[in-house]
Amino acid sequence: MKSWKRITLVIFVLVGGTTSFGYWSIKQFDSVFDNLSATYLANTHSVYPSFKRNAGLASTSPEILGELATSTEGIILATTSTTTTATTTPVVTASANLELSFTFPQSNAQVYIGCTYPISWQSSATITSLETALIDAGTREAVGPKTGGLAKENTIKKDLANLEWKVGVVWPGAYYIKVSKINGVEAEFRSKTFQINKMPEGIDEEEKINICRESSG
Repeated sequence: MKSWKRITLVIFVLVGGTTSFGYWSIKQFDSVFDNLSATYLANTHSVYPSFKRNAGLASTSPEILGELATSTEGIILATTSTTTTATTTPVVTASANLELSFTFPQSNAQVYIGCTYPISWQSSATITSLETALIDAGTREAVGPKTGGLAKENTIKKDLANLEWKVGVVWPGAYYIKVSKINGVEAEFRSKTFQINKMPEGIDEEEKINICRESSG
């Protein structure tokens, strides 16, 4: 009987101790978890308000908005202030109503191979360049500069209205001078038809000079 009582007492003691230890352990775990939760919430609260406050300042602060506006304005001004400059070269062009008439050679003029003549004209505008050609009046074909002696492109000196033409070695006959460009602009003018003659044979240099002078008008 006494043994049974001792066993029962020992069981109660063990059960009671185990229960007490389990209850104490659970309380300790709860306390630890509560402390961890409180610490985590405190840290989160301290970080989140700071982040929220900074975000609010970034979205609503006039100073920051002003800085952003200034930066944006600076970018826009920097973009719009970049411009390209183009240099233009003045071009002398022929007027649409430009008039040109040759004063030499005139109709039925007699010129001689080897003589130099001043081809002259009157115009309603200043002429700085002419594109010319010597045309055979019979075939209506151009005579090349090397053969006819008349350059295709001619630069006219300032304050002058003529160009020098040394008649080349061509077949004697009727010719005229055609102008196809004035100051680089398309044009269409022509002189009167004139005659190119071969220099007489058996004459000296002085006689040739006289013939050239007399035929230049």
